[in-house]
Amino acid sequence: MHMDLVMEQVLRMRMEDPVRYRKLIAEGEAIELGYLGLEDSRNRVDAEKLKSEYFPKDPSYAAVSQGVLDGKRKDVETAVRKLLDSGKDPVDVVTHALMPGIQVQCEMYDLGKAFVPEILMSNDAMQAGIKMCQMKQGDVPSKGNVASFVAEGDLHDIGKNICAAIMRANGYNVVDLGRDVPASKVLEAVRENGIQLVCGSTLMSTTKKGLVDTAGMLETEKTGVSVACGGAAVSKAFVDTFGNAVYTKTPLETVHVAVGICSEDKRWTDFRRK
Repeated sequence: MHMDLVMEQVLRMRMEDPVRYRKLIAEGEAIELGYLGLEDSRNRVDAEKLKSEYFPKDPSYAAVSQGVLDGKRKDVETAVRKLLDSGKDPVDVVTHALMPGIQVQCEMYDLGKAFVPEILMSNDAMQAGIKMCQMKQGDVPSKGNVASFVAEGDLHDIGKNICAAIMRANGYNVVDLGRDVPASKVLEAVRENGIQLVCGSTLMSTTKKGLVDTAGMLETEKTGVSVACGGAAVSKAFVDTFGNAVYTKTPLETVHVAVGICSEDKRWTDFRRK
């Protein structure tokens, strides 16, 4: 059903991430020749370990998480519909049923056990569930305005897209600035949209400076707006080397920071103390 999207992203991965692309092709050939049994077994072990850590204990919630992990949109829609019809809170379904599935998939990707097409299919399944939850929840007052972007020079936006979707599902108005975004464009968006928090990410170590520049510019221009930094190339140790920024490892941590800044009048320094 979504093979056109998958193939588009595979071709994109060939250009942007040739190492993983070659590995994907090699594993495909190994499967065809019947040589991948042992590694496939290891992948299952890794997945089961991660599921035991992240998946909810409630079977009805776990069914949603599994559907997201498998990238099965229809299964997710069916499972989410049952939860909503039974009176479950839409935000709770997003946070504790849909998110664990994408979390496991992303962890598998970081371990080299999953690939971009699998993350895209999982994300597509999760987005379908989030859309249902948003429709059920109806119009609710926004909890705050945030902006989301990928650092200048970086074209990898899957993590940013997932985080933006989770922020929206938790009641925040998200201005998505896209990928390869210079600090000046972030500053412009902050001034024009009443932004309270900026969420920045990067997958590549060579573009981490974009986060530093953005945080610095927002501080120099006295906007009062800080940057929540995340992504594969980012760590707490790195973020702690510059000001006006806080490290968030997961979308849920980003939501937690947004709550503190948008609703509790906290500053980035409050999160650094922890």
